[in-house]
Amino acid sequence: MGEKFYKRNEKSHNLLLINPPSGFLLDEKVFLPLGIAGIASTAIERGHNVKLLDLTSDQDYQKIVLDEIWNNSYDAVGITGTSPQFYYAYRINKAIKKQYPDIKTIIGGSHASMFSSLRKQLIQRFSSKNNGKSIEERLYEEDPNFSRLEEFDVIAEGEENSIFAALNSDNGKWVDGGIIHDVDSVPMPARDLFDFKSYLLDPQGTPKFKIGGKASGSIISQRGCPYGCEFCCGRDSDMYHTVKFKDSDGKSKWRTHSKDRILKELDYMNNHFGLESFMFYDDEFNLNPDRTIELCQVLSSRNYSFRGFVKSDLAVKHPEVIKSMKEAGFAEVLTGIESGSDRILGRHLHKKTSPEINYRAAEILLDNGIGLKALTMLGHTSESEEDIMKTRDWLLKVGKMFNDKLGPGYFTFDLTVFQPYAGCPIWDRAEKNTGEFSEQYKWVYKTKFKGEQVDPEYGGIYFNKVDFSTEHGFYKGIPGEYKAFIRTKHVPAERFVYLRDQIEYDIRNELGMPQLPHLMKITSRSQFEHSMGQRG
Repeated sequence: MGEKFYKRNEKSHNLLLINPPSGFLLDEKVFLPLGIAGIASTAIERGHNVKLLDLTSDQDYQKIVLDEIWNNSYDAVGITGTSPQFYYAYRINKAIKKQYPDIKTIIGGSHASMFSSLRKQLIQRFSSKNNGKSIEERLYEEDPNFSRLEEFDVIAEGEENSIFAALNSDNGKWVDGGIIHDVDSVPMPARDLFDFKSYLLDPQGTPKFKIGGKASGSIISQRGCPYGCEFCCGRDSDMYHTVKFKDSDGKSKWRTHSKDRILKELDYMNNHFGLESFMFYDDEFNLNPDRTIELCQVLSSRNYSFRGFVKSDLAVKHPEVIKSMKEAGFAEVLTGIESGSDRILGRHLHKKTSPEINYRAAEILLDNGIGLKALTMLGHTSESEEDIMKTRDWLLKVGKMFNDKLGPGYFTFDLTVFQPYAGCPIWDRAEKNTGEFSEQYKWVYKTKFKGEQVDPEYGGIYFNKVDFSTEHGFYKGIPGEYKAFIRTKHVPAERFVYLRDQIEYDIRNELGMPQLPHLMKITSRSQFEHSMGQRG
């Protein structure tokens, strides 16, 4: 448990920041949570006294928090959390309020931000139709998570400034710290507040996550993603959606770090922690082709290795960007293939791509000798087993192409079962289900395509809004222990989980890839997935 206490002046706030456990993951320490690390460094820069408790892998996490508060004097406790982490954050808050009711507790991170954004939308919607109930009553009826969040003293939406909006709130439950425009204005994340080595190596000294065979750190060089994927929980939030802003002269600028700042951060991790390989957690590294090429030219001045996300249609439109990434040291990229079905990609995902475009992007990566991790998912709106098999076939086709031309190890894939979260259109814009499966599923999301009516043959996606204070065993949980909370007209929840495991086993078997432990019923060590990194 990495901790460090910074003292500045007596007038500043004494602030305890908490990164709660992620007990749903196979290993809780792979990529350091940059969100709370950034809040910590910003608070320190502004003169606050900050201590950070990293509770990953701690079984008795509530006792650790209570003992910390007993031994020190804090004005406020700030807890971050993704939606799966809220299960633990909620229990930490319960324990604090029971023993120390006067300490201000603040919940921030992606879970709080997504529900804050949704709350604003619902208030507008409810205000136009008065049914005799208060806004609060209707919010609580709409979603169980609002009342759970309001057990904290403050729910803080936004990026680094969210903690200061919460500290300065005057009896306001919901505060919005907004987004950062000039991202170079914030200090580098306070990685030194963590036991950083434990994120890099297992107890035997073996790297947990490797790029080019070496232990790897992570960095975010640009913020926001402008696309409209209906499954993504950042679509209805300014924090995750906004990529540009207008400066004082009215000029449009990107929310990106400068090349010098990026190089400074990479060199810092190299000098302090010996790292030579890095994961870029930008939503789409190739979003701005000119900027990407210029950055890659700077990156090529170092002998570092990299990994990052790219958008497939942009790779096809600008293959020169992929070439520059190879020259900069990119060994592998990840791209959101999502589905091998043209119907799913075109009607529901709004990714401006197709199986053919995705295949061409894979060829471009192959031509440049860059490995591919294809990110795919089951459980899309209206998905059928025929659609699912097309995803399997696409993965096999591309995997064999990489094996034939570059050999094993250059292609891998991630196959998950979709879990709706607040902030994604599927959750935020769902309707009360009064039709099929209504006894089991209270919500349904249906999309129309270019003015067409919903095809009754396929329907939509049916789900229940999870109470994240009670559920956490889903999405990228421990393999073999997660479950599905969604179904489509033709594929029940249990079938999605079964097909996911069966397809992964079959593809790994056919491509000669190592099987995952839960598929082989063994407990050997395996390389961890990109989704272990959390921004919240």
